[in-house]
Amino acid sequence: MHQLADRNKYIGFLFMRIDPAYFELGREGIHDVSAAHARDLAKWSKQLTHVVTSGLNGRYDQITMIEADTLEEIHAAATDFRMGAKGKYIEIVDIAVGVKAPPRGLAKRDSKPE
Repeated sequence: MHQLADRNKYIGFLFMRIDPAYFELGREGIHDVSAAHARDLAKWSKQLTHVVTSGLNGRYDQITMIEADTLEEIHAAATDFRMGAKGKYIEIVDIAVGVKAPPRGLAKRDSKPE
């Protein structure tokens, strides 16, 4: 495990595009798919944050952030997302993963690397 990850969470950003067919479902159809999607990802709900970017960036329709203790959790959540109810309507086009930095001023600096 990464040295910082011993003390700080991993963060994964899933950059997504929404298929126009999703919007063709209409309000009721979108509601049905979204409700099933919420059930599919319920076990990850405390770790997921959705950032809707419509109108801000033409490259992505949505960014989902996953905060986890391990890379395996990020992989599992992303896999569940792709296999869930919205999986056929939302494509994950880019992923970035990093380690959450410690709060400023609280980072422990080792005098010698391990």
